[in-house]
Amino acid sequence: MKPIFLTDLALLILFVLSLFSGIQIHYASHFQSHEVWHNWSIVHTVVNILLLGVAIVHIKQHWVWFKTISSSLSRKSKVTIALSIIFVLVSVTGIVLLTCANGGKGCCGYSRIGIIHYWLGIVFGVFALLHFIGRWKIFKKGVKRR
Repeated sequence: MKPIFLTDLALLILFVLSLFSGIQIHYASHFQSHEVWHNWSIVHTVVNILLLGVAIVHIKQHWVWFKTISSSLSRKSKVTIALSIIFVLVSVTGIVLLTCANGGKGCCGYSRIGIIHYWLGIVFGVFALLHFIGRWKIFKKGVKRR
C-alpha cells in the first residue's frame, strides 16, 4: 500500500475512535462513575496522541498544499482549511486539559475549557466527515487496488 493511503486509513480509524471516546467521556461525566470517565479519558488520550502523530505525517505528506494556502486561498478547499484551523484549536485545548492536573480542575477552569474542547471536537468531527466525503472517490480507488 502507498504510504499516503496508509496514513489516510490510519487517520480515519483514529478519528472514529477519537470522536467515539470523546463522546463517551462526555456521557460518563453526566451519567456514569468517575472510574468509567477516567477509563474513557485514558483511551481518548492515547488515541489522540496517536492521531496527532499520524496527522503530523499527513501534513508532511501534503506540505506543498499547505505552503500554497496564502497564495491561492480562493482555489483551496474551504473545508480543508477550516478543518486545519479547528484541528489546531481542538489540539491546543486538549493539550491544555491534559497538562492541567485533574483534567484541568486545578489550573484552567476545567468546565469552560472542557466544554470548549468538546464542542470544538464535535465541529471537528463534522468537518472531518465532510473532508472525507469529498475525497471518497480517491479513497475508494485506494481500497480497490488492494
